[in-house]
Amino acid sequence: MDFARQSAEDKRLAAKMTDPMVRREGRGMSNHNGGLGRMLKFARSKSGMTQDQLAERLNVSTSLIAKFETNRLIPKHDTARDLDAVFDSAELFQESAAEARAFSGVTVWIRPWLEYEQHATMVRSFELTVVPGLLQTEDYARAILRDAGTRVPDLDGTVASRIARAAVLRRDDHPCRLFAVVDEAVLRRPVGGPKVMAEQLHAIVQACALPNVSVAVVPASAGAYPGLNGPLALATVDGRTVAFLDDPLGGRVVEDPDQVAALDEIWEAIREYALPARPSLELIMEAAESWS
Repeated sequence: MDFARQSAEDKRLAAKMTDPMVRREGRGMSNHNGGLGRMLKFARSKSGMTQDQLAERLNVSTSLIAKFETNRLIPKHDTARDLDAVFDSAELFQESAAEARAFSGVTVWIRPWLEYEQHATMVRSFELTVVPGLLQTEDYARAILRDAGTRVPDLDGTVASRIARAAVLRRDDHPCRLFAVVDEAVLRRPVGGPKVMAEQLHAIVQACALPNVSVAVVPASAGAYPGLNGPLALATVDGRTVAFLDDPLGGRVVEDPDQVAALDEIWEAIREYALPARPSLELIMEAAESWS
């Protein structure tokens, strides 16, 4: 691409397209505010291609390219991979499209946490009442959002966004490590009905087959323990830890080091009450069969 004689905005985008760290990590641009469309338009124009020519290279319609550039649609994984091949941009468009899908349709208050989550090398999560978001199936997520009184402007878009978040666990380059702890009540609560629960718990078992995913269960026999005070999550991003606390009115990111340290201690205390990996998996499988 010829990056000469560019505007200030063009120079900013050019730096992102050519920076090796950005190209490798897929970071450096907030795609939930339209960055992906601007980036594609910039790459296409600087390569000297028209929308028609790019569409021909990708074997798609010109109208689809126009929708990508105006952020009306997000490229699917295969299309984003083809864009990276056309522009020799490593996995930049693939990573950017995945991030854009994760942010589409989500409410404003959770976006800061999702940005940390998408770039995390490790997430530690505790849930008292529901399956952690990174492990939810589509039907389970839909039932939670529909039946629990969650206020979302677009149910389908919010469900799709929640499912897209799990891509961090399966990304090709350094997948995120997930340590999840759940209360046994999560396995027993009939969210969406028996079929949905059986599929959800089998999905957790399948996720645990990944080398970077671990799920532990605090059995009902544990009685009172620190987790009864509510759910929490911690994400390790760029060598530091941030936390997230959920509540009925929304949620908040915690960045203060002292508060994060306190929440870290609480998470570790909760984990002490959880069963080891194998007994936890057996309990999840037993609960799954009970819903079948």
